[in-house]
Amino acid sequence: MDSADKVITAIYLDGKITSPLNDVTEYYVRRGFGVKDEDRKIVEFSPVEALFLLEMDRMKLSNLDGKDIYFNQLLGELSIKEPSLWRDYIVYRDLRKRHYVVKDGFSSELRFRVFERGEYMEKPAKYLVAIIYEGKNLSIGKLLEWLEICRNNKKELTLAVVDRRNEVVYYNVKMVDLTP
Repeated sequence: MDSADKVITAIYLDGKITSPLNDVTEYYVRRGFGVKDEDRKIVEFSPVEALFLLEMDRMKLSNLDGKDIYFNQLLGELSIKEPSLWRDYIVYRDLRKRHYVVKDGFSSELRFRVFERGEYMEKPAKYLVAIIYEGKNLSIGKLLEWLEICRNNKKELTLAVVDRRNEVVYYNVKMVDLTP
């Protein structure tokens, strides 16, 4: 059986999702999932990564007692500490289904770094994604702040707008100089 067909066996403990470093987890790490800790011989997955892998039937998650943990249970538990988790997951899932590699961003506002297709592990992320809900006000000052951070880090700002039906629309945001 190819590593692509195998399922990650992971443990959920104290809000962290980890799996032993082996051929299966190495396969997923090369595809942009998880962060390797060579010293401890584990791979740690972010909440959105674990939710995605659970939903795609690529992860079997359990607690230390061996009791299975399912998507809704994990989402409910982690949402207590991270209220924007569902919103973030909707965007993460959408980007992953479009075949982008998505990693955590610089902050809760600039939520994700997104790599061009085929460039993960070869080039830095091209985009920083900020997520807002449709109809929510966003100040020009905040937008300028995000643009400045992106410019300083040589990234492009993408605004992901989540509507009431949990559909995502993306806008590339750029600074334009209109002076002659």
